[in-house]
Amino acid sequence: MSGKKVIAVLGATGAQGGGLVRSILNDKSGEFTARALTRDVNSDKAKALAALGAEVAAVDIDNEESLRKAFNGAYG
Repeated sequence: MSGKKVIAVLGATGAQGGGLVRSILNDKSGEFTARALTRDVNSDKAKALAALGAEVAAVDIDNEESLRKAFNGAYG
């Protein structure tokens, strides 16, 4: 994603997580981009974040491998 550092956000389709993802994406001159982590990548909210430019990834917080994959390569 354009050489920017990736910030992975759990609960990205919720109010707080979604707000954080949008804030990161709205800072066009910033050094960060967002990876929106959610249970359902096909939800309307997840699709809306993807349309804004977020990388959307599925994650199950009860599955360690899922978490490792979701956070792989993330700066924060």
